[in-house]
Amino acid sequence: MKTQTISGIHHITAISSSARENLAFYETTLGLRLVKQTVNFDDPTTYHLYYGDDRGTPGTLLTFFPWDRLPQGTVGAGMVTAVAFAVPRESLEFWLERLSAAGIGVATAERFGEPVIRFADPHGLPLELIGIARPPGAAPRETGTVPGEQAITGFHSATATLPALEPIASLLESAMGLIPAGREGNRHRFRMNDMDGYGQVYDVIVDPLASPGRAGTGTVHHIAFRTVDDESQRQWQSILRSSGFGVTEVRDRQYFRSIYFHSPGGVLFEIATDGPGFAVDENPAELGSSLKLPPQYEPSRTAIAGQLPALRAESFRHVFRPPAGEGDGWTTVALHGTGGGEHDLLELAGEANPAAAVIGVRGRVLENGMARFFRRLSENVFDEREVAARAHELAEFLGDAASKYGCDGNRLAALGYSNGANIAAALLFLRPEVFAQAILIRPMLPLQDPDLPDLQGKDILLLRGARDRMIPAEATDRLVEKLQAAGARLTVRTFDAGHEITGEDIGAIRRWVSERRG
Repeated sequence: MKTQTISGIHHITAISSSARENLAFYETTLGLRLVKQTVNFDDPTTYHLYYGDDRGTPGTLLTFFPWDRLPQGTVGAGMVTAVAFAVPRESLEFWLERLSAAGIGVATAERFGEPVIRFADPHGLPLELIGIARPPGAAPRETGTVPGEQAITGFHSATATLPALEPIASLLESAMGLIPAGREGNRHRFRMNDMDGYGQVYDVIVDPLASPGRAGTGTVHHIAFRTVDDESQRQWQSILRSSGFGVTEVRDRQYFRSIYFHSPGGVLFEIATDGPGFAVDENPAELGSSLKLPPQYEPSRTAIAGQLPALRAESFRHVFRPPAGEGDGWTTVALHGTGGGEHDLLELAGEANPAAAVIGVRGRVLENGMARFFRRLSENVFDEREVAARAHELAEFLGDAASKYGCDGNRLAALGYSNGANIAAALLFLRPEVFAQAILIRPMLPLQDPDLPDLQGKDILLLRGARDRMIPAEATDRLVEKLQAAGARLTVRTFDAGHEITGEDIGAIRRWVSERRG
């Protein structure tokens, strides 16, 4: 009766905790695009977030149900136990450095002749990046935080852990048309029929002794396979029912239609249509930018939206100033000292590099009515957890602001004074991808023992005052040591000045910027 075969993975749906943390990781660290924010159609009190390529192409879509207070799950037998993305083979070193700089533990391996990076997302979901010689035929990414030539292109594969091979092999081969494609130890590989498409591999690890998985945060909910249209989906429904599987009726998921059944061993399978796609209710350029609801929930939009947490951190008060003339492609991020505001360093930024755009940012913490970027416990004693949290918030804001104003996210230059210089230094250690260059005026080390990222080739100018009584000299010395140890191209200048910005500072900044732009 079977007249067709599965053409690839359509999407994989997993469970996370905080929606905001989930978005920050997949959008910023992995560079995927949020192509749809909607709700779980069976539980509209929680989001259903879809990440993928710029168009939300089937085969690139990792989706999440984020439940804030759901207990941590256990990855184990009877579920998909790893989700693998394809990346260009030559990008593996880039990804190792990027993940390590973000504080993510990684392991490397080789599988069927392909290099593999193994890691987990912030909520424990096992992920893999697999380097392949010729990634599936997607155009280079036009959005995202990762350069197009390094970016994730779509799924490579999914791995399930099961107690036995024969029952699942019968389904995959006889009913679904997958082809056995080799074995390494207890890992058995099955391929689908579109060699140039996304997500063509389903691996099964056979482990009779593996503990059963328990659904929860950090686990896969289900895996969906592709079918081209409604007619082919009806054929699949008939084929699978005639093979003895309890297949659901067709369910309209707004962007595709779905049928579900449990495969041997317990993994929930879905077969989803390629269309109609994510542009049915949103302009392609605006995918993922606002909450979309299916018609049955539109009358309850206000109540539903009121229950959903904010996906992004509350915006910083800021001002954007475009470059004078054509501009040089750089954007200066002006970060004030204690008691300042978003306008404080605009004039200095313009003097330093008039060809750069400027984003002036106001800190969101108030200390005796004065704006700062993070709170302190006492004079020059910082709450380091607060420093880290505020640094990550600022990093997310700057990524959004760069996109909003059409700035090159790879050419942001920090210009920070005092507390602003300290938050910029924190970003250099915690989020080194944010700033390509930095000018730090009267800074100190904001984190006592930070993990050192790779700052090789990153230009940093640090300006000290020999009579500065606001900052202990040893605290600045330690910052200098850490930046040098991380490999930064550091220039340090000390002037006969206190904590204030002087004409000598301004002259040094002009010369330093001119040397690097000239």
